[in-house]
Amino acid sequence: MGMEVVLVPFHLARLGDRLVGMDAYFWPSLEERYRVVLLVQPAERLSGAPAGGCRLPARVEARDQVEEIQHLARERIPRPRVRRGRAWRSLAWLLVPVKLLEAAGLWDRVEVPEKAYALALARGLQGLEPLGETRYAAFTRGGDGVLLPVDEGMRRIYSELARRDRGYARAAREAACRG
Repeated sequence: MGMEVVLVPFHLARLGDRLVGMDAYFWPSLEERYRVVLLVQPAERLSGAPAGGCRLPARVEARDQVEEIQHLARERIPRPRVRRGRAWRSLAWLLVPVKLLEAAGLWDRVEVPEKAYALALARGLQGLEPLGETRYAAFTRGGDGVLLPVDEGMRRIYSELARRDRGYARAAREAACRG
């Protein structure tokens, strides 16, 4: 019994001198909208239009994806939080260089919210130019029924997404080729 391979569409875009793909199937499913930045992947991880196979449809337009990234890039980035410490430590990251915090053993107490990383990444993705071309990534079902990429680098990201975002996890379980 072979593993079913499902092809997920990615809209190609140029970002400076690089090509990236924006996941066009799972994009609308994410519960936390800032996580869409995780669905932008290097084009090297994608293939052209494969012959045959089970292809999922695009569920979002490339222009809408670019607009959402631009909207996220304009959001205010949340400040880091400090765990298990006094209030003065919450200001330490503003006053003391990170290297000194690390040397003092305090940096591990600073918690940067996931959203802060995502919004910073969105700022780096601001120059996306859609190319009007689609490439695909091969996905297979894991033991829990969730579709995950075959590419190991993408698999790590999407596995974490399946763990953190119920919208993605639900869509990745329900995704199936029709007809």
